[in-house]
Amino acid sequence: MKAWIVLASLCFSALSHASSYEQKVREAQEAIGKPLRHIDVQLLSGESVSMSSLEGKETVIYFFASWCSPCYGALKNIESVRQQQPLAVNLVAMALDEDTEAVSLMLKQTGYTGVVWQAVDGAQPLHQREFANGVKALPYLIKVDADGLLAENNYNIKTVAQWKRVLVDNQSLQDAMREEN
Repeated sequence: MKAWIVLASLCFSALSHASSYEQKVREAQEAIGKPLRHIDVQLLSGESVSMSSLEGKETVIYFFASWCSPCYGALKNIESVRQQQPLAVNLVAMALDEDTEAVSLMLKQTGYTGVVWQAVDGAQPLHQREFANGVKALPYLIKVDADGLLAENNYNIKTVAQWKRVLVDNQSLQDAMREEN
């Protein structure tokens, strides 16, 4: 009898956790179409930057961290696109990392030379599912429209061709993932 009670308890706990997780993901996605939440950010030099400086410009924000292995390849691909053609959108690489030295080393290793901001609270925005990042994963990117609304999000932009479609051709993140015909 005790075994059944324990088993029932575990099943209920798993079901309530799944429901809670799905609810948190759904709630995070509700940020799409709403004004971009402003967090404290700085340059790697430590100088404060205001997220309000993005207003009036369509912007892609790429979230990364030095401990994120796939982020290295993405930064290399982004830099490749940046070097080939002028970008049609504003681009900010946002480090969700408290270790400024590790971020600087990562940028050196990848050759990335674009604009880099660092979240003052490190990975806190990731843990709190900010910016519609419902599954708390990196790498991650969002597109913010000129009115400062979070327009869309994506986890799957990976190739140079996809980054070109996002940054140079200014395609939606969904359209950029489609194969070229």
